[in-house]
Amino acid sequence: MLIYSRARQEAHIENEEQKEQDLWKQLPGKEGEERADILIELAKQAIYRAEGNEALALTEEALKVYRSMGAKASSVEIANAVTGISYSLKELNRVEEAIQSLDQAIEILREGGYPFVVDTIRTKAVWLVGIEKYEEAITTYLEAIQINEINGESEFVGRDLYGIAICFQKQRKWTEAIAHAGSARENLKKDAKSLVDEIAWCDLLIADSYVELQNVEFATDFVQRGYDIGTLRKQGALICRGALVSGKIHVIKAEFDKAEIRFQEARDLVAGTDDWDTVRDIEKEFINLYLVQGRMEDAAEVERRMKSLDEVIG
Repeated sequence: MLIYSRARQEAHIENEEQKEQDLWKQLPGKEGEERADILIELAKQAIYRAEGNEALALTEEALKVYRSMGAKASSVEIANAVTGISYSLKELNRVEEAIQSLDQAIEILREGGYPFVVDTIRTKAVWLVGIEKYEEAITTYLEAIQINEINGESEFVGRDLYGIAICFQKQRKWTEAIAHAGSARENLKKDAKSLVDEIAWCDLLIADSYVELQNVEFATDFVQRGYDIGTLRKQGALICRGALVSGKIHVIKAEFDKAEIRFQEARDLVAGTDDWDTVRDIEKEFINLYLVQGRMEDAAEVERRMKSLDEVIG
């Protein structure tokens, strides 16, 4: 299976490389909209290769071409070019500039009355969360929710409410996090599709927030739901988060042996992944567990390992 997956991956890379070469061959002699469209496609390829500077140059050239066309260029094409610049800037870790560029694209799409403006608004919210501007992210998610409510898109209302719950959780506003995750859960259940995993993530966020409020009874109920879905679905990330929250509940109840088993389960599941946020969350709970038990040497060992990791990845 691994060999097969690797072969598929290599084939995909080869296809992308061939596609890019074909685009470059088509570019000479092209003018106007056709040239701009090719430039945008080449920029996408550059972003795929994590070449932010190249992508930025290509999207900026595409935008110049569209604007030189005057009324012949649609606002959607211009917005797409501006959005491409945003993604290029983000690839260069110039996130605040990227968000400002997204604002321009959003304004263009709003003026044109395009319904898919909501996707760009949601992207802006996600990027704001990434730079820890949680209040601005909440305001932006609310803009998306307003549009989705008008369109009757309960699934996306639910997803954006979950995004807001994450923001409140990051701000340690546990009651607000619980309320919005609960509302997200209800909206996700309204959708015709079975958004089982998404609902399970809501349950785990609610459980974790109740842990912080020291409400063990409610936390236990919600974490069990999320953990059960993860187990049934064989979703390692859900099981991992469920095990972590369960371990925190056992610490509150002074069931330290059970807590360590759960934390180790979570640690084993995240091993080999690049989910450094979860790795940190788990190791932090191990340190807390060891300190509560007076196991100072064990706590110091975990702290040393985390310093080694932070030195590498920051």
